[in-house]
Amino acid sequence: MEIISKSSMGELIISNEVVSSIAINAAKDVDGISSFYTGPVDVVNTIKQGSLKITSPVRMMQDGDDFNISIYVNIAPGKKFQTVATEVQTAVKESVQNMTGKLVNKVNVIVAGIDFDDPAPQEPCETED
Repeated sequence: MEIISKSSMGELIISNEVVSSIAINAAKDVDGISSFYTGPVDVVNTIKQGSLKITSPVRMMQDGDDFNISIYVNIAPGKKFQTVATEVQTAVKESVQNMTGKLVNKVNVIVAGIDFDDPAPQEPCETED
């Protein structure tokens, strides 16, 4: 799906990848976002289609001239989900609207997981003989 704007001077087409990049760049600046979920959303349909390629963490649905955006994120441990999600919604909505000129009705934030830091590997202790 693309954003298409027509005028007397011609046509402007903004690809889904561009909108996805705008949303990801806006969301990654929010405190509490550690990474993005890039796996397939619907594994059954993905397998039926014969492709398990990595997908974008941003999904876009067109509602007339307006858009609904869903973004799949992983949260850092110790952060409040509601606070982080609200900040992501605001950042993504403002960025996409400012850069594309199209109205964003909704931004759905789906928390796909929590990224826990892996503990540093412990070196074995030397014992005295």
